[in-house]
Amino acid sequence: MSVDKAVLSVFKSGKLPQIFEEIADFLGAKDVGEALSRYARLYILEKTVGEKWLRDIFSVFENPDQLAQLPKPKALPYHPKHIPLIFFATLKKTIESSAYLGEEIGSECISEMLSEGLSSALESNYNASLQTILNVWKGSLPPDLSVAQALGQRVDLVETKYATSILAPTSALPYTILEALVQGAYNRLTQLYNNLDTQIASYLTTKSDYVTSYLQAYLEHINAVMAYLIFDVTAFMERLENYVNQAVNVIMERLIARYDDLNAVKARYDIGLVSDEDYELMLEEIYADVNSLNDSFNQLKNEVNQLISDYVSKLSNIAEDITNLVINLLTDLETKLVELINKDVNAINALTIISDTKAKIKEIYERIRAYRQCGFDYS
Repeated sequence: MSVDKAVLSVFKSGKLPQIFEEIADFLGAKDVGEALSRYARLYILEKTVGEKWLRDIFSVFENPDQLAQLPKPKALPYHPKHIPLIFFATLKKTIESSAYLGEEIGSECISEMLSEGLSSALESNYNASLQTILNVWKGSLPPDLSVAQALGQRVDLVETKYATSILAPTSALPYTILEALVQGAYNRLTQLYNNLDTQIASYLTTKSDYVTSYLQAYLEHINAVMAYLIFDVTAFMERLENYVNQAVNVIMERLIARYDDLNAVKARYDIGLVSDEDYELMLEEIYADVNSLNDSFNQLKNEVNQLISDYVSKLSNIAEDITNLVINLLTDLETKLVELINKDVNAINALTIISDTKAKIKEIYERIRAYRQCGFDYS
């Protein structure tokens, strides 16, 4: 369609678009004429060059090879020479738009469209390529407070001048930088002491578990030993009773026999079959046998008492051995765990990181204050 036909087609209907009638009612005829002129220019642009003209603006970003066949870096979508080519291609479209729509609308529509509509779309490709290319040579973004906090977490390992050179360009106030350093150091110390505290707590838990398990095992063993000893005591008493019964029966049998002999001797003496001298001699023999049986009985009692005493002593020794065994095990465990705990406690007490960190942070802070002439008289 020719330009003439495009312009005439605006007026063929003999009636202005509804929007111009509303503008005319509100703004007046002069503004209507200007609006009509802009509308006609936009209509001419749409009908003459069409959508392809607008698509060409985006195509140079999508395919820069249509501007120049250049080998692109592996990590970037554009060759460095594509950057100025895309710029001039966009600028050319801006000038063409100005020719159709006027200086104000033509320049604004392309510029604003690129700055607003393409800002997010181009952030990770065209803009990112431009930043990458420039930052390789002149990257100058200053650090923020997160860098100060990160340095605070290892400030005792960082050289003072290095830390100062990193933190000096930070835009924060000196005492704000100090707070970030202190926070980072606090996080470091908290983690360090928490690990040591956790280790000591683990030792104490282990100690409690072992003591509890040993005591439980000790009680179970004592119960088993007591059950065994009850059966053994019962068996011992049965054996002892059988032995005493046998010994006493023998003594009683011999004692009854001598008693019968005494009665027989007396009967024979009463009827005159035994002389006085023989009677006395026979009584002495019986008396001697009775005393011998009495001695045997006393010896039996002593032997039984000794057996009982030896058995009780044996039981006491068994109980003492078990107790000593458990106590020695618990003592050894206590000694080893106390050594481990004391080792960690000594390590905590020997730490100099707190004083070293304080001194290093103070030195860095004073250096930054000196750089910025904060709190110092330089007159």
